Amino acid sequence: MKIEFKLEGKIEGKTEEKFEVAKNAKIEGLPLELIIKLTGLTKEDIENI
Repeated sequence: MKIEFKLEGKIEGKTEEKFEVAKNAKIEGLPLELIIKLTGLTKEDIENI
């Protein structure tokens, strides 16, 4: 069980990191398609940031 919680925490951290990168890229004016390619997030995820 303890390993599962560690793995879950790592996955959540990586997801948060992707959203942070997308947020910063969006602020810098990068094209949506490039942000999608860089982060692997969906168009909807990025538009909702």
